[in-house]
Amino acid sequence: MGRGGILGGSENVRRPTGAESMTQNRQYPRYLTLKMGQITGEELVRDCAVLNVSRGGACVLVSDIESLPETFSLSFDGDTRECAIAWRERHRVGVAFTDGELDESALPDPQALRTAERGDDVLRVAELFLRGVHAYTEQQLELFDTVMHHLLDNTTDSAMAQLSVRIAPVQRAPVKVIHRLAEDDDIAVSGPVLERSPILAEDFLVRIARAKSQAHLFALAGRIMVPEKVTDVLVERGDTAVTHRVAANDGALISRGGFQRLAGRARQDEELARHIVHRRELPADMFAALVRLVAEPVRQQLLRDPDPDVRRRMAQCMLPTTAADEEAPSRTPARTRPTEADRDESTAKLRSQLVAAARDSRLEETVDTLARLTKVPAEAIRNLVRLGFEDGALVLCKAAGLGWPDAKSVFTVLMTRNARVDYKAAFDRYITFSGDITERAVRYLKARKSPSTTEFRRML
Repeated sequence: MGRGGILGGSENVRRPTGAESMTQNRQYPRYLTLKMGQITGEELVRDCAVLNVSRGGACVLVSDIESLPETFSLSFDGDTRECAIAWRERHRVGVAFTDGELDESALPDPQALRTAERGDDVLRVAELFLRGVHAYTEQQLELFDTVMHHLLDNTTDSAMAQLSVRIAPVQRAPVKVIHRLAEDDDIAVSGPVLERSPILAEDFLVRIARAKSQAHLFALAGRIMVPEKVTDVLVERGDTAVTHRVAANDGALISRGGFQRLAGRARQDEELARHIVHRRELPADMFAALVRLVAEPVRQQLLRDPDPDVRRRMAQCMLPTTAADEEAPSRTPARTRPTEADRDESTAKLRSQLVAAARDSRLEETVDTLARLTKVPAEAIRNLVRLGFEDGALVLCKAAGLGWPDAKSVFTVLMTRNARVDYKAAFDRYITFSGDITERAVRYLKARKSPSTTEFRRML
């Protein structure tokens, strides 16, 4: 890819600029600090990051260095120093302390001196970012995004790959950095982000799926939740490994057209056929069509599948038409589909039953009614109760359309095993769950009766 490193000393590393050459001849050794700081002056307040410090100065990262005055105050680590700019480069500023040298006791330990001379700047900044990601303001997050994005221009492939692994699962990850990593042709760089980042939008994932390699498609196929538009492209373009991974991923939403393409590719592929028939949402008519399409050896293997539900559906599909008719000689006339008003009335009735059961502390009835209302398997809800997973219970209350007073009653019953429940914190989380997050979480619970709390939290 032709990327270089930040520091000198290897063929993969770019040559230092004039500013860097001067700083390499510094009077004092520098110590790695990785601290958040603040620059202040006349009508100036700006967040920054202090990358390293010496007795006589520091290297500071800022999002915009052009508008900085030549002198200002720098506050970090509980201290404030008067500074003058020694050099500027992109988002890095070298400053000299004009109010005296730092005392030896204020410098970091010797280990920081050794680590300050190794590694890539982007990894150092990423380390600082990850330390306080949950507490940073939007302005501070923008600072990290801007600085890290520009540092990537001169970063080794190895450091890019390490960065991708570290920040891929972060909910508040730097947006520009994540997208740049995701578009990289090197799968070691893009793979972790494509598979694990929760901030990549559906349209972006579709574009990657249409343009990138099979390795990129394989990474996309392993995401916790894969939208239908993405799986349609994966099934259309993907090789055998990609289609197998899509079909085996309970979190991948597969359209009817996607199932048709998969069925066509499963004719001689026993493993793919097995993945498809194990999907609970596979329509009955498409299940039957798949059974007719696959080769006889594959069909016989499916008849011996360990899952009793698959064997039952297989047996039903292979019954002669007359036998099937004999099993149901008389069918009741098709009922008229319920109107929207009927559905609203039924939903309102279920909500009333749910709240009544919760207020009477009837756990089993609460679980069963909540399952009917949200279409989530009761077994999955019971597993959430067993795990004491508060966010799962809150999402289900949100999916049931409950206001907080009713949701609190249901939440209390579901979390009855928790010794202590922080209702204020629960309320704060409850009101932040958007419709998209709730829908995605419910789809996940529908697909997995034994949900992983780690994966579930990543979706939220």
